[in-house]
Amino acid sequence: MSKIENLPQEESIKIILLGNAGTGKTNLINVCCDYKFSDKIESTLAASYLEKIIKINNIKYSIKLWDTAGQEAYHSLNKLFIKGSKICILVYDITKRESFEALDEWEKTLEGLLGKETVLAIVGNKNDLYLNEAVKDSEEEEYAKKKGILHCRTSAKQDKIGFQIFLQKLVEEYLYKRKINEWVFIEKDNEIFNLSKDSYQQYKKVKKKPC
Repeated sequence: MSKIENLPQEESIKIILLGNAGTGKTNLINVCCDYKFSDKIESTLAASYLEKIIKINNIKYSIKLWDTAGQEAYHSLNKLFIKGSKICILVYDITKRESFEALDEWEKTLEGLLGKETVLAIVGNKNDLYLNEAVKDSEEEEYAKKKGILHCRTSAKQDKIGFQIFLQKLVEEYLYKRKINEWVFIEKDNEIFNLSKDSYQQYKKVKKKPC
């Protein structure tokens, strides 16, 4: 039995990948989950997922990576699969500018479906074809900065570890946002304090005690 199997496990974390058809979402997920990269892969219809275990701070998390259809005909159907996602990754192909320009439309698909703790990110895939890039790295960086989201460039074909590291970073960001949403901020003597919700309930009880 491996060391990771002995670790405590938290809840499953749903991660969904969205983007135009042909951007490489399926290969990103397959390679991340230890399947082989394929140059000949059929377009995804509807949605499917693969599961992977990762370790963060000696706790193992089951992440479910959802692959979705990029064709316009399936956009409305994708909304059914977005619900409950803790991390949403918008994927584009760095050699196809239209896939980058479509990111705003994909983000609109998410409106009203995400929670406060949900993490949004973008990934520029097919970086192995950088000589044919149609989107500069600086454009991706500027877009991500404007939106206030995380981003990376990778290659499902040649950079398996890069995407795995980015996924771990996104899960850590989600766990941090989830923790922040469990805090209550109070002001006392011109200073700001944060308490867990349980601690805040105890704090209110103390304040209500008669002198």
